[in-house]
Amino acid sequence: MDTGSSEAKFMFTKVLIPTDLSPASAVAAERIGEVPGVREVVLFHARVSAGPLPTDEPLRRMEDQVRRQGIAVEVVVAEDDGTPVPERILSAASRAGADLIAMGVRDQGLLRNLFSGNVAATVLRDARIHVLVVPRSGGGGGPLFARLLVPTDLAAPAPEVRSILEEPAAGGTAVLLHVLEPGRGGTEQEAADRLAALKSALSPAGREIRGMVRTGSPARIICAVADEISATAVIIPRVGKRDAPGSAPLGSVTAGVVGCVKPPVLVLAVPIHLQITTRELRREEFALAEEVWTDYHQLKADQETDRIFGIFADETLVSVARCRRHPDGYEVDGVFTPVRFRGRGYARKAMDALVEACQHDTLYMHSVRNLVDFYGTYGFVSIPESDLPPSIRARFAFALGEMEGANVQPMRRVAGRFRK
Repeated sequence: MDTGSSEAKFMFTKVLIPTDLSPASAVAAERIGEVPGVREVVLFHARVSAGPLPTDEPLRRMEDQVRRQGIAVEVVVAEDDGTPVPERILSAASRAGADLIAMGVRDQGLLRNLFSGNVAATVLRDARIHVLVVPRSGGGGGPLFARLLVPTDLAAPAPEVRSILEEPAAGGTAVLLHVLEPGRGGTEQEAADRLAALKSALSPAGREIRGMVRTGSPARIICAVADEISATAVIIPRVGKRDAPGSAPLGSVTAGVVGCVKPPVLVLAVPIHLQITTRELRREEFALAEEVWTDYHQLKADQETDRIFGIFADETLVSVARCRRHPDGYEVDGVFTPVRFRGRGYARKAMDALVEACQHDTLYMHSVRNLVDFYGTYGFVSIPESDLPPSIRARFAFALGEMEGANVQPMRRVAGRFRK
């Protein structure tokens, strides 16, 4: 790929800077010229009451600050229409075609609770474009992109990250940090070797890049290293591979970092491409299913009687479904997706695989009542408890024969061809 400066130069061509006219929110305007490639800025103020502005002096001051940095600027004042301010900011960024939202905040700690109702936290949580958060204090001194801390999961850097690292920066430095989590496999030496390979694939122009491997809790380590190296900015993706299979708008590590780190944070909305694989688990993989079932009655697998079907997002098992052979019938159970991975259709994929593989046998199940229609799409029909094979019925003996009281509906699927 072309590693010249053109890619980096225009990455953040147009920036929206929201302001509530406070001195803290003006910090982004004061430092916007330190962001590579900025050509246009939209200063956006969302009014929260009717009538004339008490004074437009803060807006004019910010406008002058941006112009003095050689950047074109447009001022937009939006009247109060009853819409929440974060929603108006995000809509304004979309209308303007902004590449980046840059927000000045009084204290990074304000972002600790992303569901607090704080405007900056809400914008960061819900944005679908890059977001730069600049605290009024903090950052170790020096230009914004002078000493970068770049956490990495050891995958090839996204083009946006590569672009920043390869941007000419005389005297600039960057630390590629990988945090090993205890119990997740891999050694520090293996990680160091992979970091060295990542570094050698980059073509920095005047920036010294070094790798660093630490072990511990990722967010805490990242914040500690930022202090240790006096980072002027931390660059981190909105969602890492660990959280990409789920539907959370902000990854758990990134959420932790923005709540504890002191210097500015650039949260990049980089796409993560996952390979979704559906297959039957091998016996030696049954322990993976048991991990998924930890929050679902802590089910255990039986290698002699179970067939377990799983959905993998890259190497992460995100959903499972089991068919267990009893002496007098086949039972479907353990259809489960952990909360953090829900909303992506994984449970349906797991059921597709199970029913397709087991379609030639009559299948029974105990469905919770709100999922009766879901299982009905696979040909399961409600039956009285007495129609269950004895060994399967015995599993719910605790209900004393009152399935309705247990919010459970017995169901059966007669052997026959399955069509998705």
